[in-house]
Amino acid sequence: MRVIADLKSHFDGDPKIIQVERIPSENTTGTAINGKFMLPILDGVDFPIDQNDYILPVDGGDLSSISYAHLLASYPMFGHVYFNPLLIDTDVDDLDLTATFRAEQTPPAAPIYHPTRCQTGRESTSLLDTGLVPNNTALLPQNNAITPAHPGILISQEIDLTPYTGAIGTDEFMLYWKLYSFQNSHDVAADFGLLSGSNTPAFRDIHETSEEPSGLSAYISPDNGVHWCSTGYLEPIAFTTKTTAIRLAFKNTGTAKVYLSTFGVLF
Repeated sequence: MRVIADLKSHFDGDPKIIQVERIPSENTTGTAINGKFMLPILDGVDFPIDQNDYILPVDGGDLSSISYAHLLASYPMFGHVYFNPLLIDTDVDDLDLTATFRAEQTPPAAPIYHPTRCQTGRESTSLLDTGLVPNNTALLPQNNAITPAHPGILISQEIDLTPYTGAIGTDEFMLYWKLYSFQNSHDVAADFGLLSGSNTPAFRDIHETSEEPSGLSAYISPDNGVHWCSTGYLEPIAFTTKTTAIRLAFKNTGTAKVYLSTFGVLF
C-alpha cells in the first residue's frame, strides 16, 4: 500500500493526501509523479487510512510513525525502532554529508575511505533556502572514471540509542528501507518531421523496484564508522558486544542512481 500526496501542499507544510492505493508489482506501468510524491506504507504492513490521517508533522500519530510501529509489532524480538522518512529538511540533518566510508582491503593493503556521494535536499541549518523533495534522496552511481572507483555512499549521523535502551545498549539490529526507480519521458512539441502534430508534456513515472538491486549494500557500524558490518534487507544481525550508538550506511556500486525514500532500524 502507498499514499500519493500533493507536492505543493507538502512545501506549504501540510501535505494533502490525494489517493491511497495498493503497491503494484515490479515492472508494471509506472505512476506519473509530476507534482506529487509517494509515501510508502511499509512492506508487510496493512492498516486502514481515513481522512483524519496525516503525513506531517512526524509526531507519532503520522502515517510514517504508524507504519513503522506496525513493522516493529511484526518482529516481537525487537523492542524499538528508529526511522527517517526523508520528507523534510530536518530529516537531512540526520545524514552525515561529510562522512567517509571505510572499505577494508586485503592485507597488507590499507583501507580505502570513500567520500559521501549522494543526492538529497538541504539541511535545516543551511543558510540557503532549505528543503527536501520527497522520493528524491538518491545514492549516485559508481564513478568508474577514477582509481579507485568511487561508489555512491550515504551515511547517517551517529544514532544515540540511550533514549531507548538506557546505558546498557543493545547488540541486535535489523534494517529496513524502501527504494523506487524513475523513468522520464520527453516534452514533445513539433510541427514537422516524424513527430509533426505531437504536443505531449514530459512525465516522470515512479516504479516499484527490488529492495536489493545489484550493486546496493547496507551496513551498520557499532563504533562510529571505524568498522562496518554488512547486512541485508530485514535481515537480523547481532554483534558480540552491546553498543549505545550506531551509524547506518548504504553503498551503490551500480551504474544507475538508487532512490531511497525511507529507512529504519529495529533494535
